[in-house]
Amino acid sequence: MTLGERIALSRKQAGLSQEQLGEKLGVSRQAVSKWESGQTNPDVAYVAQMCRLLGVSSDWLLLGEESALGAPPARCPGCQAIVSGLDQYCPNCGRSLHGKTEGYTIFLKAPGASYPPARDLLCLSKTDLFPQDSPLASPLTEKEADELIASAPLVLAKGLTREQLYAAWDAIIYPNRFLFLQDSEETDPHILANYPGIDPQTLAPAKPREPMSFGMVVLAVVLGVVGGIFLLSLL
Repeated sequence: MTLGERIALSRKQAGLSQEQLGEKLGVSRQAVSKWESGQTNPDVAYVAQMCRLLGVSSDWLLLGEESALGAPPARCPGCQAIVSGLDQYCPNCGRSLHGKTEGYTIFLKAPGASYPPARDLLCLSKTDLFPQDSPLASPLTEKEADELIASAPLVLAKGLTREQLYAAWDAIIYPNRFLFLQDSEETDPHILANYPGIDPQTLAPAKPREPMSFGMVVLAVVLGVVGGIFLLSLL
């Protein structure tokens, strides 16, 4: 089976026409037709996109390893988006796919027409949540907060724990002006600004279950005894 035949097979298995696949890849139907007929070969970037869209591995699409076709598509360990063997980083959340990446990032979006006051940045800078290389590591002045806003988009801190990210989110009044991300190797703030982010509410620490007070224990015992006597009286 040729590369073109594998493209055609995986496209049909995904329920897409040549035109639909072309639209998703940003190419014409004729380009897809030429790939499938073997007249031309797709660029590596298109192969990576097809692997994600069609749910097949790059080993199978490029090399024809039949055993890889039936395997489930590879997924990002962070956001679970489909990725290919050609990806260094997840195209959805930016997580490194070839190394252990832990921690979370808080990102300041570019200012807009309705950008709120610098109150959130002033508040965050007083929380002791941030590492020394963060601009929020020590209390800010109003002027410094305004300068941060003017220089956005920018990363405010990386390497935060789940608890730190949740605490930061909980302290913010205008969370829609921030992005909360899993750490990645991406450094361009304009690219990071397009990531979907995560919901810090999902990182909320579990509340410890409070033990029953002595009075509640006694009440539970009494109710149990009374209930047992009542059931015996019905027998």
